[in-house]
Amino acid sequence: MEILEALQSFITTYKVPFNIALIILLSIVLRWLLQHTLRRVVSRVVKGVKRSQATDLTEELSLAPKLSARAVQRTRTLGAVGKHIITWTIGVISIILILGQLGVDLAALLTSAGIVAAALAFGAQNLIKDLLNGIFMVSEDQLGVGDWITIGEISGTVEDVGIRVTQVRAVDGTLWFIRNGEVLTLGNSSQGWGRAIINITVDADNDLDLVENVALEAAREVMKMPEHARKIIGEPEVWGVESMFGDRATLRLAMRTRPEAQWAVQRALRLELVRLFDKHGITLASELPTFPGATP
Repeated sequence: MEILEALQSFITTYKVPFNIALIILLSIVLRWLLQHTLRRVVSRVVKGVKRSQATDLTEELSLAPKLSARAVQRTRTLGAVGKHIITWTIGVISIILILGQLGVDLAALLTSAGIVAAALAFGAQNLIKDLLNGIFMVSEDQLGVGDWITIGEISGTVEDVGIRVTQVRAVDGTLWFIRNGEVLTLGNSSQGWGRAIINITVDADNDLDLVENVALEAAREVMKMPEHARKIIGEPEVWGVESMFGDRATLRLAMRTRPEAQWAVQRALRLELVRLFDKHGITLASELPTFPGATP
């Protein structure tokens, strides 16, 4: 009997701390469970797309049809955003429950919070702007986790899309944190298609018709390469003489590619052009002049 009374006294004395600890523990477990479930759903979608494309490599998903590739990027993005929403929602609910255990009048608190929120709204315009812009960017599929994007002077791969901040990893390894509300212009190289563009500058005394034919031959050789065949979705085109400067002439070679594949195709084209130009005796210009408005 004394043990039962002591137990009841202990529970009564430490009821509030025990309930708070229980709320925190359940919040941690629930957050882990929901995020684990979300990760499994995202993983299943990605694996399903990989299976449909007969590949186990994430890098090759950019070579898949447009809708399949975007399904993966969009699923990963929604998974990243969902992770933040789960954390914030459980955190807010846990705080409210803990305050209730501490005897705080929640009705009065919520009323005061509404008044304070209205007063702070004028000072929190940037935060609201970040949140709304982040929601619109995700819902409109402007970017996704894994996309190569350009925002202002920053270019890199999207690593995480949050409700307020987007994380972009630059090619030199720098991780940029970009507020969603500051994104006014966004370029996405991972949507639709890309274009490999090569400016070929040769001595003007070369036979330019021969230069054009050899450039097309080099492009067709690249199209036959197994490592690049799936990356190319259009026929090569020479857009003619782009510019003339003294004893130099510049022709432009273009080829449509899968998203993000244009840079690899450009490198392969340059190597093949050097090989075939040497074979046909075509002389490249010793120096490359700069032309206003020329595309690199």
